[in-house]
Amino acid sequence: MAHRDYRPRRIPLSDGEALALRRDGSINHLAEDGSVLGSWMPGDPEWAQRAIRFGLRESPDTVRPSGRDEPDRRPPA
Repeated sequence: MAHRDYRPRRIPLSDGEALALRRDGSINHLAEDGSVLGSWMPGDPEWAQRAIRFGLRESPDTVRPSGRDEPDRRPPA
């Protein structure tokens, strides 16, 4: 699985708390004093519903297609 770097950002919430996206993709729910109330990593079931606020969506891992320069790995028919 490829490593992805995210752009760190904060989104203030209406109650003075905030969501913070970290470079590793983790999302922290921060209290007004900066303490962490909750944390989610990419791949956690609840990560996607918080990531959408940052404009992120979960996407499946992709497989690099074989090109013309690579031999076909299938056995001959």
